[in-house]
Amino acid sequence: MSKRVLLPITNGFEEIEAITIVDILRRAGASVIIAALEKRQIVGAHGVALKADAVLGDVLNENFDLVALAGGGENAQSLSTNADALAVIKRHFEAGRVVAAICAAPIALAKAGVLKGEYTCFGGCEKTIESGKYISAAVVEDGAVITSQGAGTAAAFAFALVARLFDYALAQKLKSTMYF
Repeated sequence: MSKRVLLPITNGFEEIEAITIVDILRRAGASVIIAALEKRQIVGAHGVALKADAVLGDVLNENFDLVALAGGGENAQSLSTNADALAVIKRHFEAGRVVAAICAAPIALAKAGVLKGEYTCFGGCEKTIESGKYISAAVVEDGAVITSQGAGTAAAFAFALVARLFDYALAQKLKSTMYF
């Protein structure tokens, strides 16, 4: 059975992070659903347009093996104030499933009440997060929570997600075939 991944997203998302997460997880064999908060047509922080697979409200009650959040300041703020996004993050975390965020998006994990242990994020965002312990590292894994710093760490983050969802060997194989 394929692993299912949800990527809730909206305008202002960081393009490198979102596309890298989706691309590498799909290469691994995951079924990734990009779910826009409101309208399926969204625009990233650097003007790249993207058509989401669904609207979050349409997949809200579905179960996923992983909920992953891309960064981008506007996207992270929207996710951290959207009741549906926060509910899906919290529900999946409480069910023992992996939740992950990169760049500014750990802010949404904190707002959902799931960021309790060690984490990383885009430099400076940790000042707005009142829970957990900030660690300056490319990728931090703490139980069912995986976080990463930003665009430059997007591939390392996505490979960590593959290793967690599938296995380390598949992540290493993908790294090799992609010349990472």
